[in-house]
Amino acid sequence: MKKCFALLTGLLLVSFAGSLVAQDLDEILSNHFETIGQDKVLKVNTMTMKGKILQQGMELPIMLQMKRPEKVRMEASVQGQKIITSFDGENGWQINPMMGSLDPQDLGSDQVKEMKAMGDMDGDLYDYAAKGHQLELIGEEEMEGTPTYKVKLTKKDGDKVVYYFDAESYVILKTETTRTIQGVEQTFEQFPGNYKMVEGMAMPFNISSAYQGQILMEIVIDTVEIDQEMPDSLFVRPVK
Repeated sequence: MKKCFALLTGLLLVSFAGSLVAQDLDEILSNHFETIGQDKVLKVNTMTMKGKILQQGMELPIMLQMKRPEKVRMEASVQGQKIITSFDGENGWQINPMMGSLDPQDLGSDQVKEMKAMGDMDGDLYDYAAKGHQLELIGEEEMEGTPTYKVKLTKKDGDKVVYYFDAESYVILKTETTRTIQGVEQTFEQFPGNYKMVEGMAMPFNISSAYQGQILMEIVIDTVEIDQEMPDSLFVRPVK
């Protein structure tokens, strides 16, 4: 009888502990969404960001345009040439004069997957269960003296993202994304920072990307425009 009681008590404690973790995770998400103005993000139909990429001593002007549902177009100027990468919600294409052609070329499956994810304006964390993802709180960690919550997202396609939330402000300070590229599993880091308010939404205006501890590039956003006119034809592959 004592053994049964001890077993029952243990199971209850495990269940109770599990509910506490779930509640903490819900609180973290709730605070995060409140901080970034998720309710306003959901109402955004189009967004245009202009800025630059800092890489290997070069400064490359860029423009990123997004429109629901999942349409993305990115333009980058390199040595006077304009590189266009676009996804119309179903198909991805690119025009890259640096590759010796002005004709649009199909994006590879990995690039299409990345563009599609970029086109989710609401973000992977919002409504994650309905998207087929799993989410778990995996611990706490200090980042250069700042306490953070670590939350792991396992996406429907198997990719994994670990988010580091500032324990005080609940903005994201770092992400670690692990995905399989051409059959090889690789992990990339991103460090969003310099958050600014844009029409009630907190957005990072600086994002550094790193691989194996080395900074690869930094994106600096100068301006953000919300709900400007944006025709669907902008994202469609040109026909010659």
